[in-house]
Amino acid sequence: MAGAGIHPFHQQWPPAAAASVPPAVPPPPPVPGVPDAAARPGSDEVRTIFITGLPVDVKERELHNLLRWLPGFEASQINFKGDQPMGFALFSYAHHANAAKAALQDLVFDAETKSALHIEMAKKNLFIKRGADANAMDQSKRLRTGGDYTHSPYAPPFHPPPPAVAVWGNAGYLAAPPPYNPYAAYPVPPVPMASPSPLPGPTAYAPVQNTKDNPPCNTLFIGNLGETVVEEELRGLFSVQPGFKQMKVLRQDRNTVCFIEFDDVSAASAVHHTLQGAVIPSSGRGGMRIQYPLLLSFFCFMS
Repeated sequence: MAGAGIHPFHQQWPPAAAASVPPAVPPPPPVPGVPDAAARPGSDEVRTIFITGLPVDVKERELHNLLRWLPGFEASQINFKGDQPMGFALFSYAHHANAAKAALQDLVFDAETKSALHIEMAKKNLFIKRGADANAMDQSKRLRTGGDYTHSPYAPPFHPPPPAVAVWGNAGYLAAPPPYNPYAAYPVPPVPMASPSPLPGPTAYAPVQNTKDNPPCNTLFIGNLGETVVEEELRGLFSVQPGFKQMKVLRQDRNTVCFIEFDDVSAASAVHHTLQGAVIPSSGRGGMRIQYPLLLSFFCFMS
């Protein structure tokens, strides 16, 4: 018997379960160092730098390769219609443009012409033409872009915080990479380097009468040499002396003389004092006599 108020054929269904709501997906974490989408640059924010001081034969590729490593770089352009080429560079944000301005200021762009860059903030932003008509642009205003994220829902690539060592003089902007070492992964045992054996010096010294001498100069006259003296032996003795410049041996009928030029008077005076009376084994005449020559005779022999 059905209860009061309930039809005998009324089916009692269990209450329907509430529709499951998927958990809310949290937004992606912000990229460090990149402003939010609401903080993206507006149309009034100038983020373009104006570059002068470029050489007259500058190429678009040269300026682009200089700028493409700077944080936030998007595009560059050179205008060749004036007397001097003028460059423009567009960056993602104004602080990127100001950092590039500080880094490139007075940078020597060409070592041969000594041309230095002068950077100012442009009066308006560089316009990037896109779409099917991009190929119809004037070739004198062709852009070189480093990637456009202006109309993309994604943030531009993350640029890490600047290191402490700078390339262009501004500390903390852009650091030079460490030098490449192709053998860093291979253990190389140290190779002992044998020190070169010292050249043989004079075997002995003999007293030499040298009562007359000329005023000191950077050239020495070597006398009392025998006819059999070996030039290589003389050169081996004098070429290792500090300040040695050149040597010339003159062989006469019964006498052999030598002129030796040094860098300065002090170097010649030191050899004049230390090697006076040194015995050359191949000479056969005892100690050699070292004097300062008359400059006139020296130039006649050396010419």
